[in-house]
Amino acid sequence: MPSTILPHEVCMKPADHSAPVTPRGLLRHYWRVADVRRWHFSLPVGLILLAGAFEAASFSLLVPLTDAVSQNSFDFLDSSRAFGWITALVPDSVASGPGRDAYLVVVTVGLIIIGRVTKLVLEYLRKLFVVSRNERYRVAVTNDTFSRVLSFGRQYFEGQSLGRVDAEVGWSSAVIGLLVAAEELLRFGVGLVVKAAVMVAISIPLSIAFIVSLPFVNIFMRTINRAVTRISREGVEVERRQRGRVLDLLGSVPLVKAYSQEESAAGAYAEVLREAEDIAVRRDRIVSLRYPVEEIFILLVMLVVQAVVIYVSGEGFRPGDLAAFGAFLLLLQQALPDYKYLSLFSLKVSEELPRLEALSGLYSDDGKFMVPSGPDTFAGLGRAIEVDGLTFGYRSDVPVLHDVTATFPAGKVTAVVGRSGAGKTTLVDLIARFYEIEPDTVRFDGVDVRSFSLDSLHRAMAIVSQDVWLLNRTVRDNLTFGLGRPVEDDELFGALGDVLLKDFVLGMDSGLETEVGDRGVRLSGGQRQRLALARALLRDPQILILDEATSALDSVVEANVARAIQQRSAGRTLIIIAHRLSTIRDADQILVLNEGRLVESGSWEELLALGGHFSRLHTAQYGSGSLPSRS
Repeated sequence: MPSTILPHEVCMKPADHSAPVTPRGLLRHYWRVADVRRWHFSLPVGLILLAGAFEAASFSLLVPLTDAVSQNSFDFLDSSRAFGWITALVPDSVASGPGRDAYLVVVTVGLIIIGRVTKLVLEYLRKLFVVSRNERYRVAVTNDTFSRVLSFGRQYFEGQSLGRVDAEVGWSSAVIGLLVAAEELLRFGVGLVVKAAVMVAISIPLSIAFIVSLPFVNIFMRTINRAVTRISREGVEVERRQRGRVLDLLGSVPLVKAYSQEESAAGAYAEVLREAEDIAVRRDRIVSLRYPVEEIFILLVMLVVQAVVIYVSGEGFRPGDLAAFGAFLLLLQQALPDYKYLSLFSLKVSEELPRLEALSGLYSDDGKFMVPSGPDTFAGLGRAIEVDGLTFGYRSDVPVLHDVTATFPAGKVTAVVGRSGAGKTTLVDLIARFYEIEPDTVRFDGVDVRSFSLDSLHRAMAIVSQDVWLLNRTVRDNLTFGLGRPVEDDELFGALGDVLLKDFVLGMDSGLETEVGDRGVRLSGGQRQRLALARALLRDPQILILDEATSALDSVVEANVARAIQQRSAGRTLIIIAHRLSTIRDADQILVLNEGRLVESGSWEELLALGGHFSRLHTAQYGSGSLPSRS
């Protein structure tokens, strides 16, 4: 007997199991997905450097301006190698007159303004490009992450909160956040270097004091960064729970309403919100400390150094020298935001890396229960579906099916019956390749089902279960979902007519364009099932699997729908799971499961004559009187 399949053994690339994806590897993957080009970075970097050059030219003009204020004259420009070119901008008629210095003030200030305006224009152009590029990247990486999640096996979603999955898909934008932070690091780094150069030109002692104070500030910053990282990791888990709680409660509104638990549901959500609030407050409390502390510390150092300079200068100090100190403080005030934004980069990394680490787990195959697609195209069923010694368990210690061997003849109707929990749905789900199985335990015309591509196999199938899944779209969208071909209204109404839903849809305000609501909430249970049946019939499948697909219908509608299905499915392979035995009277073969084992098989009359499990199921539904024969 084949060993039980363990969920954690299902994978697409076994080699990847022992080597989970790292954040660095995930970054490389995302760059490939976003089709990143070098010029995507070189263009904004070039604009940053060019803007920095104009900013440097603008700020450098503060040096001759402060010297002029200190000396009360621009005469020093005549011998200045760095700024002598400014005098060439003075007309000859003004150069020898008393208005020369005033004219030079206007020219210098004008050049400063021109430099700043040009710098801002270049920054605006860079911003336009970066926003467009980043949004394109964001679409690419988010779509890749979502596509990756959709490739996981059904068992992964059965064990995960949808809110958790939703949050992790959203975290893919963390990689864009890191890119933005890296470019901002360069931009503010260039700005800081420019201002630092001018500050050195104005006052070497003050510049040295500023540089010496930075390591002490950084010690304080590292402590804050470690605290932010720790709190951000807590925030990742709380964000998962918050999204999970929202989707869980919104998806269970009928249950909440039925038991009048609105207040309790709101309280459950408020509990998670309070956790998020606590984390946000703790984080901001720490982050908010850094900027006042570092700025006060640096300004105090500057004042102390300037006081020392004044004291050492003694009688040589002139009040005009305060102009240089004022210009230095002005540049310092401009430089401190740059330094703050530089430190924000490390904070951004501290916040985004925990998300990237969590996200990288999505790109490991471990625990994703992915069902590998085979290399061959399924061309159709000619003889039979064969199940041979199939044993399966969702958990290693709880097998659901035990050594099941059965044959589903092509073009025939096979019914699968049994008590709840007998393994009926699991059996048909394995035939449909929703879960991984042992090799050669399910064969289509003697070929291992694992060798067929999932796409070609599922194109030949249609499955309708008792848990109907509808999209929050129109009736038309739900009918044509996955069909892959244009469909005329007549064909749609033909399928709706087969399931006795045509008149109802025609009576809707918007007909086929009517929105059905989330999971079809605007329809009754029976209408949802019939809409799902019509969708399956439109596919004209070679293999139709009905898993309690009419359980929400009354007996009259069920009988009419059953006849329409059999007429539509004539010559097709039909597998029906049913609790109501009346729906399978005309089945060519009935398989009886009990506690995961195939205990009986045969026709309706043969099974009744056995007096075994099927007979007991029949008696439980119809009583112990005369047993109706097959019609």
